[in-house]
Order: sequence, then structure tokens, then C-alpha cells
Amino acid sequence: MRVLAGPLLIAVAAGCAPLPPVAPPDTSRSGPFVYLVNHGWHVGIAVARQEVSPAIWPESAEFSGFPYLEVGWGDADYYPAGQGTIWLALKAAFSSKGSVLHVAAFDAAPPEFFGRSKIVEVTLSRRGLEDLARFIHATYVLDASDRPVVVAPGLYGHSAFYRATGQYRLQDNSNNWTARALAVAGCPIDAAGAITAGGVMYEARRFGHVIRGGALWRNVTAGGPERLACR
Repeated sequence: MRVLAGPLLIAVAAGCAPLPPVAPPDTSRSGPFVYLVNHGWHVGIAVARQEVSPAIWPESAEFSGFPYLEVGWGDADYYPAGQGTIWLALKAAFSSKGSVLHVAAFDAAPPEFFGRSKIVEVTLSRRGLEDLARFIHATYVLDASDRPVVVAPGLYGHSAFYRATGQYRLQDNSNNWTARALAVAGCPIDAAGAITAGGVMYEARRFGHVIRGGALWRNVTAGGPERLACR
């Protein structure tokens, strides 16, 4: 078991394996807010498309027919594979050749579409949501015509992988990217320390509302640590 511990940790940090949707509980709340979706190895960020201005995130207009978008960032070889191998995980962690942004659009609310995933809802200020959208926009690599570059079909919903900025590494992986996006949006999270999906979700429970999760991801109660908030 000790021999496998290193590669398994790398796989946890590098991967992304969404679960099939089932019917969710009622989770209607006021916004603006985003959903953090735990896919097991990777945390995606989902948002209602109408909450985001195309002037700030112009690439979102590619999915104008859908009410919800989810984004995630990762290694250009591992992430599109869907079911990654230990070899791809090692390659991503130590010799990544590039990165990609996965953008998925769908009709059902995220708690319904990702019906078996742990989900935390995070309320943002209007400024925080706009800063988050700017962060996502800045992740795209654009061509000479300022268009995003599609490199592969997406994993679920109406989706695609786009060429992205940033160098993927074990200590700068998909979960660190998600945590940086939350930090840019004004959330009190240590982006450098958020290496695993579990780490991101555990931190998010301090400033978010747990819609679905296990004991480790429950909301911080009044009797526990001070509950924080995004700006």
C-alpha cells in the first residue's frame, strides 16, 4: 500500500470523474452564488449563465441556449481522458505539456444535474462574481481573432475543452485553480494549500452552504469555528 500512496495522491490531485445525475432535494436560494461540485478528484465551479455578463466573460455566449455553466481547469492530456491512468497522472504532475479549460452547459440546476456529487453553494457579492468571471475569461488562450481554441469534446452536457493558460503541476493543479478562482471572488480560502478536492470542499464549508455532502463537509455550526463569508 505504501508503494501506491504517491501515485494515488497524484491521481486524486489530477483527475476529474463526474457522476451521473439523479433527482436532488429542493435547494432554491437567493444569489448571486456559485456551486462547487466535487467530482471525486476535482472540484468544478457552476453558475447560472444569466448572472454573468458576456461583456466580462464573452466566451460564455457560446452557450447562450443553456441556463447553467460549469468550468474546470486541468492538464491537457489527463483531463480530457475522463478516466485517467496512473501514468497520465504522473505525466500531468511532473511533465505536463499544456492545460485546458473544460466548460459544460446544461439545462437542469447543478444540484440536479450532478445529483450524486457533493455540492457547496457559495454566495458572492456582485463584484465577486464579476471578478470570478474575469478570472475565467483570462484562463482561455485566444487565437488571432480573439476566439477561444477548442481542443477536444467535453465530458458531459453540451461541453468542450479549450486551450488554457497556466502550467499544470502537482502543487498547482485543478483544485488549486478552483481555490484561486474563489479567492479572486473574495472568499477566504488558502489557494496554495487546496491540493485535493476534499481540501477545497472542507474549506468551502466555512463560507458556503452545504447542499449535499458527508460529515467532513457539513456546515460550520454556531458552536464551531467562526463562520466566514465571501466579500
